[in-house]
Amino acid sequence: MTRDLAAERDAWLTLVCVDGVAEGILGRFVRRFGSASETLAVAADRDADRARRRLMGAAPGYLTLVTAGRIRAAALDPGAVERRVKADGGWVVTPLDADYPDRLRHLDPPPVAFFGLGRRDLASELRSVAVVGTRHPTPSGRTLAGRIARRLVDADAVVVSGLAVGVDGAAHAATIEARGRTLAVIGGGFEHPGPRAHDRLRGAILEGGGSVVSEHAPHVRPTRGTFPRRNRIISVLTLATIVVEAPARSGALITARHALEQGRRLLVVPGRPGEVAAAGCLALLRETPARPLVGLDEMVVDLGLDHRSLVRAGGAAGTLDLDGALALLGPVERAVARVLHRGPATADALIAATDLTASIVAGALTLLQLRGWSQPLGAMHLPAGPLLAAPRRAPPRSGVVR
Repeated sequence: MTRDLAAERDAWLTLVCVDGVAEGILGRFVRRFGSASETLAVAADRDADRARRRLMGAAPGYLTLVTAGRIRAAALDPGAVERRVKADGGWVVTPLDADYPDRLRHLDPPPVAFFGLGRRDLASELRSVAVVGTRHPTPSGRTLAGRIARRLVDADAVVVSGLAVGVDGAAHAATIEARGRTLAVIGGGFEHPGPRAHDRLRGAILEGGGSVVSEHAPHVRPTRGTFPRRNRIISVLTLATIVVEAPARSGALITARHALEQGRRLLVVPGRPGEVAAAGCLALLRETPARPLVGLDEMVVDLGLDHRSLVRAGGAAGTLDLDGALALLGPVERAVARVLHRGPATADALIAATDLTASIVAGALTLLQLRGWSQPLGAMHLPAGPLLAAPRRAPPRSGVVR
């Protein structure tokens, strides 16, 4: 990663971890000041009042004086977030990192920061299946969630769920007992990682080689609004979602509908008509393309997990270095790609840097997005794929004349 890109990545991380700053506000800052790094420079102005006025002027009606003050405080110590994450034994990736999970890029917008404890590679595992359901399962529902998880472990799949009490907890616990891999997506930061009843379970997940992940900074407390956002991450990180039990107003139904919108497979345990715990499941089967889960062996076949040779995503472009990637492009795409390689940019910034017209830049961006080498995030365009690679360095001269 180049120095400019690394600085921009750190500035993004600093800004999005300020309470009150969402992706939309970050985009407004970039449009006004040119980059996240320049935004921090504005915020760190020696004249505090001028800094707050300029920040609020960049996002009129969206930014309070209190939030502007928080941004200024963060700008004065831009490394604080990363230090706090590392102090907690965690890690963080952004869309500007080469190891950012590709599946998260399918979200619009993708999380600007993704935090975790434990193994960071599990979020990129292709053989991942979500097992979700009600927080108040029947005894048979809890047992079935465990049986499903253990069968997924036998098929070498990662079991993903939300660390809530009920079906989530049963799926995580059964995976650990079967010595499998499990990933928990939580609704707050990992300093507030879920119900106290699951403190021991959370520790067992990490000790067993699993992960606890979140799009929220470590200090963020979960709220009623963060859990639906959490559900879209559960579904997008997996190839399929399995709903075990879900009443008519269960949060698991949100995960299920996200899975369908994202083009993921959805299996649903049918349940019996009239049972409260089955009402949501039956509605999914009646109203959506969801398929019924009719048996554990059948489940493995339906999910395509009856063999262990899923092809890794990414294709040849995913293995290219920067120089090799640029050589594949035409001169217009290459000019835009070179600018994006240095860091996120708005369309206006790309036009100014390349001296190309707006329509030509728009066309180049479309082609780069189709290749998977660029990704829109609000008003910004992010480098992706090989554009995140460092340029290949020439070998040192030996001093021998040939």
